[in-house]
This record gives sequence, structure tokens and C-alpha cells, in this order.
Amino acid sequence: MAVKKAKLLELDIVRAFAILAVLFIHNTSEATVELPVGSVSQAAYLAINKFSNFAVPVFIFISGLVLFYRYVDDWSGKQAVTFYLKRVKQVLFPYLIWSVFYYLYNQWIFDPTQLHFDGAEFLDLLPWADASYHLYFMIIIVQFYLLFPLLVWLCRVSQGFRKNLFFIGIAIQAACYGYGHWIEPLPHSASLCVTYFSLFALGGYLGMNYQTFSTWIGKNIGWVLPLSVLLGVSFMGLFLFEELKGMTFDNTWYEIIFNTYPMFAGMSFIWIGKKLVQHWPLLTKWLLSLGAVSYGIYLMHPAVLTYWRTHVPNTSGPMIDYHLYTLTAFVLSLAVPWLLAYVYGQTMRRLRPTPKKKLSQGTA
Repeated sequence: MAVKKAKLLELDIVRAFAILAVLFIHNTSEATVELPVGSVSQAAYLAINKFSNFAVPVFIFISGLVLFYRYVDDWSGKQAVTFYLKRVKQVLFPYLIWSVFYYLYNQWIFDPTQLHFDGAEFLDLLPWADASYHLYFMIIIVQFYLLFPLLVWLCRVSQGFRKNLFFIGIAIQAACYGYGHWIEPLPHSASLCVTYFSLFALGGYLGMNYQTFSTWIGKNIGWVLPLSVLLGVSFMGLFLFEELKGMTFDNTWYEIIFNTYPMFAGMSFIWIGKKLVQHWPLLTKWLLSLGAVSYGIYLMHPAVLTYWRTHVPNTSGPMIDYHLYTLTAFVLSLAVPWLLAYVYGQTMRRLRPTPKKKLSQGTA
């Protein structure tokens, strides 16, 4: 019998924060290279862009937390089959569909006269999500899904592995980073799960001990939240110093902060989410709605953003016009996918057959 666990509403709020950060990154990306280096505006956009870099790592952290929270006490061969069937439906099929969409859409946007479908060319794009710049996340998460049954089995049969999952994750990631940094670069490292293994492992460890973690974060948020902000500012500062002062830092510093920042940010967001659920019902409702459709927004927003940038040129003018242009792009890339994902979800619910009510005993 499946183990029924309470839904963690605060995690949908964390997803809302993470998808907003994804949109901040993509909407400020052009400004960081278009505006003059050293200008106040360029520095501001660069700061927003880098401060938001917790986005994908936090999604991975939350994925590990949810999977281990749900399955560590309820795993079997039958569950494994169900698990993979769900992932094929929820991840593999959408990945294939959206890869086809962006393969054709980007041709239509940038060179409509050459619009075509070449099966061999398309298949070459699939392994590393080259159909669109944002789909690499799905390649990472598929790798974790493939590894998850082994990881959860090891956690069930070995208390040592279970208790040390986070440290094992750090060791795996550190070893792979060390090999790639000092011996030989790992191809496609940005799309390899080992690049984010510590985050997934931390999420898994917290998911297996969620009640203990909830108590711990409530008592320690006084230093966890400020440390999160400090790490974010430090990560942002490395890039600002590099651009504005011409300073260079060893990549290891970027790697350390890039991973520790979302760890503490993710834990802080969970605490914030719990507080919002308890005390801010209207804001919570908005964020829960956003978090619930974050997957759809992730899949769709590059199409809206690309269309805006190619069909509404950003002509030179006062800087306020540039800011309004960027802000409009952000609003559209959030609102349009949000609306479409919401409508799609409502439509699917209406089409889903209603379960028949069981007849009470003795009823004709």
C-alpha cells in the first residue's frame, strides 16, 4: 500500500521563486552584453542576472527533495515501473515535443525561407538539448531520474549511505569537477548531472528528514537567510569585479559559490514559503498558482521572449525606453505562458473522466 504523505505547499512557492529567477536571467541576458561595460545600467542588469543564478540549481535541489520525500519509505519494483512510466509521460514526451517545436520555431523566426525538417539533423540535436538553449535542464533531470532508483534503493538498504547521502553527493561532484578542471575537460559539463550532484543529494537528504529539517530551519533561519544573501552578493560581486575592474578569479571560487548559494537559498525559500502559507493567504494563492504552472512557463517562455525581441526591435533612444522594453519582455514572457499553462490545465481537468462513485452497501 502506498504511503500517503502530506503535500508540501511551500515547495510550490519555492518553484515560483525559481521560475521568476529563470525569467530574470533570460530577460537580462542581452542587456549584460548590449550596454556599455562600466555603465550603471549594465552593472545593474549584470547584478540581477547573476543574483538570479540560483534558479536551475534550486529546481534540482527541490527535485531531489520531492523524490526522496515521496519514495524513500514507499519503494518497490512495482513503484519503479510506475515511476518510469510517469517520467516518460511528464518529461520524455514533453522534451521530444518541445524540441520539435523549437527546432521549427527558431527556423521560422530567424530564417523562414529555409524552414524544413531534417530527421538526421534533428536527432543530432536531441542528446544535449541543442534545439533550444533552455532545454538542457531536462537532460540533467532525466539523468537524475535514471539514477534515482539506485540511490533510493541504497538509502533503504544502507543506513550509512542514507545518513551520508549529502556528503557522498559532494564527493562525486568534487571528484568530477577536479578531473574536468585539472586533468581533462568533461564534454557538455553544464548538462551533466554530476555538475549538480551535491544539490540533488542535499535535497534528497532533507526530503528523507523533512520534519527534522523543518524544525532546524525554523531555529536557524536567523543565520541561514543572511548567509544566502551574502553568497548571492558574493557570486554577483565576482562577475562585477571581473567586468568593471578587469580582475580574474580561479574558476573554483565560482563553482563553490554557484553550488553553496542555491543550497542556502533553497532552504531559506522553504522557510519563507511556510511563513507565507501561514500568514499571507492572498500572496500565497498567487505564488502557488505560479509554482503549479512553472514547468509550462519554463517550456514556453523562450518562444515569447524570442518573438518579442525579433518582432519589436529595440531602437536606440533614452535609457528609460530600454528599461521599459526589457520590463515589457519580462511581463510578456511571464504572463503569456502562465495564461496558456493555466488554460491547458483547466482544459485537461474538464476532459479527465470523473471517477464513478461506489454504490453504498445495500443500494440497488
